[in-house]
Amino acid sequence: STFEAVRASPFCYNAKGKDYEDAEIEDEDFFDEAPNQPVSVTIDTELSDDKLKQLFAWVKCAFDFDENSNDVYGYYYNNMELAIAAVFGNNLPKDSLPATLLARAIKSEGLGKQSAGRGSRDKEWEERLIGDPIGKRDRESASLGAMGAAQWTGRWMTRPHSLLDVKNFTSVDEWVKTLPRGCKRTLKKATPESQNFTVATKLIRGGHPAPHSSYAHFRCVVQHEVRLLSNMYGASTGAFVNALAEAISRYIGTTRMAGSIREYRDAERDRVIGFAHEVAKARTIRGQWFYCDDDAAKRYVWFHSVKDLVQRSIDDDRIDVVDLGPSGSDAFTELKARYGFESVVDWPSAADYTSGGFHYEENQNEDEVGEDV
Repeated sequence: STFEAVRASPFCYNAKGKDYEDAEIEDEDFFDEAPNQPVSVTIDTELSDDKLKQLFAWVKCAFDFDENSNDVYGYYYNNMELAIAAVFGNNLPKDSLPATLLARAIKSEGLGKQSAGRGSRDKEWEERLIGDPIGKRDRESASLGAMGAAQWTGRWMTRPHSLLDVKNFTSVDEWVKTLPRGCKRTLKKATPESQNFTVATKLIRGGHPAPHSSYAHFRCVVQHEVRLLSNMYGASTGAFVNALAEAISRYIGTTRMAGSIREYRDAERDRVIGFAHEVAKARTIRGQWFYCDDDAAKRYVWFHSVKDLVQRSIDDDRIDVVDLGPSGSDAFTELKARYGFESVVDWPSAADYTSGGFHYEENQNEDEVGEDV
């Protein structure tokens, strides 16, 4: 239940007790004042909304960091171990580096001690897009790793992918008819009308911030990863910390990629409860990422997203195979298999990613400024 680190990590603090929260530091000697003393931090595993907003404020500082600036603090926002210790540490000294960094991040976002109850201003902050305006070419390049390009380019073997060949289906109902009775019952429940959610398509455009680069989507990613790892390994501090680190990495990754998202919202509160990120290339569409909050996990959102993806793939003459990728557990591989997605070791032989380029909607990247944006 504790983190321990030495100065090099740099989990250190100034034992002299000087308050640096609002100080203007002009040289890096500030960090040399701290003794080579480890700090032991007890982690609180409660995932409150205020804690999540503080963590997001830290991540936003990492997005905003300019390596050419003279800000001696900015570099440390890329250290996510510091972020987790700062936000979830119960006994972190107020004059420590993590606490100072967090105070600056909170102040820059105007969060204060309590961020709840701000009404429309709070909603505006939650849905403000903070992603980099990454160009189409760079987004495509960033997408390849998660699509399993290492295997179809012959560099190394990846994990098996779960594939569904849709060439012989003429409608989604034909696919549903092939499924076990329990799966059919589940899909009948997985509708916007019965589960009170809405679905909207949002394109990821070259030269623009990703449409899911907001706190509202970040919250879904974190809750999803914490829930997933807790279910896999049991509730523990180690699983919690690993889930937070994984969530931050995945959030940054998905917001740098190409494709589009299907955004799920609660119909009454108009709050984002999940999203599915898809990328299509050549004859294959990849269900690249899926994340939902704890509420959506009980409302069959994943099942709706799979059926919707299958239906659109059957209707699209350009697509032969739906790829749901590798799974984090045998249980999830088995779940995909129940819906017709076969786990294939040599999946590039069945999923064509190489005969053509990425798919885009008409005018999806028309506003991109220059080829190298």
